[in-house]
Amino acid sequence: MGTVYANTKIFHFSEQLAAVANDRVVAPIHIRLKPTNRCNHRCHYCCYRNSDLFLSQLMNDADQIPQETMVQLVKDFKQMGVKAVTFSGGGEPLCYPYIADTIDGLAAAGIKIAMLSNGGMLRGDIAEKLAQQAVWLRISMDAADPEGYAASRGVSRTEFEKVCSNIKNFASIKGRTCVLGLNLIVTRNNSHQILEFLKLTKELGVDHVKVSGVVVSTTPSANDAYHAPIYSLVRQQLDEALSSLVDTNFAIIDLLHEPKSKTDMFEKDYDWCPMSRFLIVIGADQQVYTCQDKAYTTSGLLGSLKGTDFFHLWHSSETVKRLKTLSPSRDCRHHCVAHTKNLMLLDYFRADRGHLEFV
Repeated sequence: MGTVYANTKIFHFSEQLAAVANDRVVAPIHIRLKPTNRCNHRCHYCCYRNSDLFLSQLMNDADQIPQETMVQLVKDFKQMGVKAVTFSGGGEPLCYPYIADTIDGLAAAGIKIAMLSNGGMLRGDIAEKLAQQAVWLRISMDAADPEGYAASRGVSRTEFEKVCSNIKNFASIKGRTCVLGLNLIVTRNNSHQILEFLKLTKELGVDHVKVSGVVVSTTPSANDAYHAPIYSLVRQQLDEALSSLVDTNFAIIDLLHEPKSKTDMFEKDYDWCPMSRFLIVIGADQQVYTCQDKAYTTSGLLGSLKGTDFFHLWHSSETVKRLKTLSPSRDCRHHCVAHTKNLMLLDYFRADRGHLEFV
């Protein structure tokens, strides 16, 4: 397997790059689809339920995409040439009552599928379907024991063993082609359990674990202040895990928050966002947003699917204008998951065409 989290994936789509270079808005390659805001967990650090992160601005737990709207979205994605859809939250995608039919529709349309889940409902037919039809599934976990898991997620102690069982069973599904990953969000509460957690997840049979720090604020100094007291402890355990646990069947993706290293991710100095042309978000509120870091915010709103369809909304003059006038230096002075990719794309688009051959 190649590098799953490669930042350079976008450079494999020459037609889309050429369109953006010529100032044309074409269909996004990848859509983050939030089918429902309902969730069976209540994580204390959830970015959509943390008022300090502003992503709760337009969040309504009762929202979900109506079945008829979802059917139309699948049709639009196929017509437009969308390449991939990732189901995410908002809420827990497996709480969406039409998730199985939606997966089948996307697969039939030749669109690649992935999902972010808490794993609590990953069993039975839907687990079999994802194992065979999804490209990847990533489950979020944040504790290595029932007590810590229950405290961080607002669930009963029995939920931990259930999720672990679901993960182990999914990993062992015969003929599974779906890459199974876990996402460990490092907090002060679990900072002493990093090595223990990684040993556990390897035993469960997952393919890889992504380790990243919780985002607690829209300012880098506040995030640094949160992580500074635990950084050394976490770094030591993660380094030990990288040297002792990684093998051909188990990988650790090290995205640990490094204090004082993320300032430019918040304070950007560029005035357009190339990634907004390639990856966008559709929320459970039937609104379309520029990215996952601006979902459920008024500043990230591109338009509403109520009364129209995605095809016409995406190609409307209002959407095109909004995409072309979005300025990260002005509008996105907060955490940005696309920042590194934007820097590479900006360098690509700014290259002098008369000097390309001098590689």
